[in-house]
Amino acid sequence: MSAFTRRTWRIVFSIVVGSLAVLLLKLTAGPTPTTDSLAGFPHLEIQQASAETLANSGTYTVCLPSVSLCYDTRVPPFAIQFYGTLNANNGLTQAADAGARWIRVPLLWETIEPINTTPEQYDWSGLDESVTNAMQEGVELILTLGGQPSWAATYPMGPLTDTADAIQFVWALVERYDGDGVNDAPGSPKVRYLELYNEPDNTSVYFAKRGWGMWGENGEGYAALLQELYPVVKVANPHTQLVFGGLALDWFQEQGGPFDAHFLDDVLAACQGQNCFDVMNFHYYPPFRANWESYGTDIIGKANYVRQRLAAHGFRDVPVICTETSWASATSTEWGSDELQSRYVVKGYVRGMAADLDIIVWYEIRDQGDTILPGLLDEEMQTKLSYHAYQAMTDMFTGASYQRPLTLAETGSDQLEGYVFQACGRRIDVVWTEDDTPYDPDDDPVLPLTVQARAVRVLDKFGNGLWYGDADDGKVDGRITVSVGGSPLYLEYDP
Repeated sequence: MSAFTRRTWRIVFSIVVGSLAVLLLKLTAGPTPTTDSLAGFPHLEIQQASAETLANSGTYTVCLPSVSLCYDTRVPPFAIQFYGTLNANNGLTQAADAGARWIRVPLLWETIEPINTTPEQYDWSGLDESVTNAMQEGVELILTLGGQPSWAATYPMGPLTDTADAIQFVWALVERYDGDGVNDAPGSPKVRYLELYNEPDNTSVYFAKRGWGMWGENGEGYAALLQELYPVVKVANPHTQLVFGGLALDWFQEQGGPFDAHFLDDVLAACQGQNCFDVMNFHYYPPFRANWESYGTDIIGKANYVRQRLAAHGFRDVPVICTETSWASATSTEWGSDELQSRYVVKGYVRGMAADLDIIVWYEIRDQGDTILPGLLDEEMQTKLSYHAYQAMTDMFTGASYQRPLTLAETGSDQLEGYVFQACGRRIDVVWTEDDTPYDPDDDPVLPLTVQARAVRVLDKFGNGLWYGDADDGKVDGRITVSVGGSPLYLEYDP
């Protein structure tokens, strides 16, 4: 059974369980059915009647379950960064099994059109393989345009020698993966998201030669290219979303880094009143948290800042995504460990969902060449703690929607952070503690959290847990107290 099939059945099961009203056998004669509690689920009850009762009862009415009202048609935000051809050998199946619903992967123009010919000759075979394999796993793609051939541009993601070549290529690309059956890849797979370069706010030639964008201090030029490509994309497929290149928006030139602090505003100013992009996009790494804390906690702060800049330039109700976030597992860094990385999988995604980010991409699927070791898999493709935390999180949030943060009155401490979700009629809180130095796994306090509930299931970040009842503390008062530490907990409430 494929990962897509397993995930489909998991979603169907959650829908049925969440929406299935008790199958009530209303007897016109005979004894009243007995009621028993289902073991382990004190809030679910079922009416039972013996075969003999049914046989002797005469007529009866069967009330069938209503259609589910809790099915969420939105694609969840769980995404992972990949490189190379997508197949089982580089972790595609493991990503799907972990619950990833999106994969971000670079699109290398130079491998598809290495030579400039008239008419154009494209070799789509490698990209076709990736797109087809992703489709078979039930995963959507974000293709990041890059790898520009030397005859088209000086840098892999920099200004173009002739935008006409890029226009022709982008049109052919979008048409090939629009799923309309005309000039499509075999099987007519679909790709809905096309991202224009990676971190285009870069100004460094060193980084540009190694694959980063090269548009820093040239926001007007980047905006002009967006404006040229946008109608081309929409003519080829109105449903394709042109995505702003994921902004580093940190480590600015004023701080000794290569990134242009004014790039976002410059592009938005040049795009004002124009059709430039469908989706705004940024990157977030926790070591830069202090830059954004005045706007909100962690990734929430940076998302709030980006939305403020959009609104200031007249861009309202634009979807916002984050195509890179991560945590180091390398202990050689001052902020890395396997334990902290597995915690941040939950913290980063929960905060990202609280910030209403449509897609959140974990960087990356495996450790390969990055010294901070950010992967969910190690270099030998073995799962890490972070992988299992990711998998438990996606299972827990199947069909879930964010509701609100827990208030200080509810937590009792500003060191206890929590967020409320709703999933098919059940409430799920995600809670943890965090002191002022989030890089030490041993210094977060353990604090009591008292909740109003008949029963609550408490699960750790790997999905292991137990039900706790109101009377477990020796008194029945509708209150249950849970000890919360630095490792996130899920609290699933009995309705």
